[in-house]
This record gives sequence, structure tokens and C-alpha cells, in this order.
Amino acid sequence: MNLLEKLEQGWQKLASNLDSKQQAERKLLEALQRDYAEEIGLAEALKKQSENVPYDHLRQKLLNIAEAEQRHAEMLREKIRELGGEVKARRLTGDSLSTLDLLKILEEEKEEYTEYLNARALAQEAEREDIRELLERIREEEVLHRKQLMDVLSRLNPLPIER
Repeated sequence: MNLLEKLEQGWQKLASNLDSKQQAERKLLEALQRDYAEEIGLAEALKKQSENVPYDHLRQKLLNIAEAEQRHAEMLREKIRELGGEVKARRLTGDSLSTLDLLKILEEEKEEYTEYLNARALAQEAEREDIRELLERIREEEVLHRKQLMDVLSRLNPLPIER
């Protein structure tokens, strides 16, 4: 193999690596945009749900989780903009939420945990350690949110005791 062929092969390999990194960044951007919309939606849903909670301490728990979800969204928005993307938020429909909606929120928190694991892998592939660390931190907080939501749910609707 002559020098020209080696150079050409090297450039092709470099272009291929850059292309896979760009693809990973594009997929990462899409994941961050989806996560942003979900975080905003959850924050709104939790705020709305807190209005129906008759106990101050439980209401405050929901509001604290909503504030954390809002902070997550803001951090995600910053990373989306760094990657050259735009943010799109979904909005809630309907006026009142029920305990069933709180159960749906709990389920969304569980799904987000998995989504953050996937997005973290994309960040690593895109060589964005800053985003990977952010996603890991958010993922850890989502675990805490699930526990807090389960606590609120169990206190709002305790299971009947069998005698």
C-alpha cells in the first residue's frame, strides 16, 4: 500500500468516525428534546395535581418534585441549545387530575429512568461527558422522585387492611 492509499484510508476512517459521532449527537439531541418535553409536562401535571391534595405536607412534596422537574427541564434546554436544537414542550390538557393521573405520573417517572439510561449511552457515544454526567444526575433524582410519589400515593389512598 502506497502513501496515497494510506492517507485516503486514514481520511475515510476519520470521516466515518466523525459521521458516527454526528449521528450519535443527532440521536442525543432528539432524546434530550423528548426528555425536556416530558420534564415540562410532568412539572405541570404535578403542580396541577398538588391543587387536589388535601394535606399540606403531601402537597408540598408534589410541589418540590415539580420544581425539581422544572430544573431538570432548564438544564436539558441548555444542553439542547448547545447542540444547536430547539425546545418543544408538550402541554397538559384537561382541568382536573385524579389519583389515577398521579399513578400515570409515577409510571412516567419509571419510564424516564430507562430513557435517561439510553440517553446517557448516546452522550457517551457522542463524546459529551458533560451531558452524560447531567443525565446521570437527573436519573438518580428520578429514582428519588418515584419513591416520593409512591409515598404520596400510599398516604392519599392507603390499601385496605385485611383482618
